[in-house]
Amino acid sequence: MKQVLHLILILSTFLFLSCNQDTRPLILVSKEYKSQAFHHWLMSADSNIRIVSVFGMHDRDSILSLLKKADGIIITGGEDINPTLYGEPEEINRCGIINDYRDSLEIMLINYAIKNKIPLLGICRGHQIINVALGGSLIVDIPQDLGSDTLHRKDGHATMHLVYIKPDSYLHNIVKIDSGLVRSNHHQAVKQVGKNLHVVAYAPDSVIEACEPEDTTGQFILTLQWHPEGMDYNAPLSYRIRDFFLHKVKTYKKHIK
Repeated sequence: MKQVLHLILILSTFLFLSCNQDTRPLILVSKEYKSQAFHHWLMSADSNIRIVSVFGMHDRDSILSLLKKADGIIITGGEDINPTLYGEPEEINRCGIINDYRDSLEIMLINYAIKNKIPLLGICRGHQIINVALGGSLIVDIPQDLGSDTLHRKDGHATMHLVYIKPDSYLHNIVKIDSGLVRSNHHQAVKQVGKNLHVVAYAPDSVIEACEPEDTTGQFILTLQWHPEGMDYNAPLSYRIRDFFLHKVKTYKKHIK
């Protein structure tokens, strides 16, 4: 009788834990905005997902525990990247706010995502730091270096401008348009493209607006200089990117050994 009761207790505990295990896809966001823009953008398409902002975590084991459960990672917009990371420490005086903790956190997320083939989306700063993590460099200040001072940001505020999509790119297959208006707010940009990446979109002033892997048959990686989460969700350069990323998240098969 005791053995039967013990077996019932074990089965009950197992069933309880199974029923309470959250099996929804998990998306890690490197740093969410105060406006919760990424939550709103992603959940406007599918509320049956989990979104966790990693910024602020300092315990490596806790971060790794989340990464092992992740089905997708988004590296978001924010501060300038320390130019020391791309071999130009003398340029730091031309940068704005630098956050070394965030730089190291996001490079950790990027490296883990690439190693484990987790779908990876970079937005604005995310576009830039993925490029840096793969050995690329940045234009430190667009107004000074290119003389284009109002296209990508005007008086510290976001702007809308055209981008052109390369017709033979994977991105073009996703968005299904050759050009479109995007929301932009930045003063730095990709200069030398990182290893295994190539340019698939650009602005009228030739600033690089999107990159993808040279081999698109493997891991999904897409980096965008614009802010699809801050645009009209009905715009092709917003919702089609969101929906395709969510598709990749839901079909991701973990490669962790």
